[in-house]
Amino acid sequence: MKKRVCKILKTVVVVFAVLFGLSLIVYYFNLDMKLAAGMQKIMDKVYDSRKRDRRL
Repeated sequence: MKKRVCKILKTVVVVFAVLFGLSLIVYYFNLDMKLAAGMQKIMDKVYDSRKRDRRL
């Protein structure tokens, strides 16, 4: 039982450390805003192709 708890705890710590490391990489290289800038072109196409009701 103790080995099982230790193994689960070790797995949780490793997963947390990996996710924390990935978040630091995303923050350091500003990857979230680079992804948003890349998606903006695609979203502009979708938005521009929509039909609009221009009545006031």
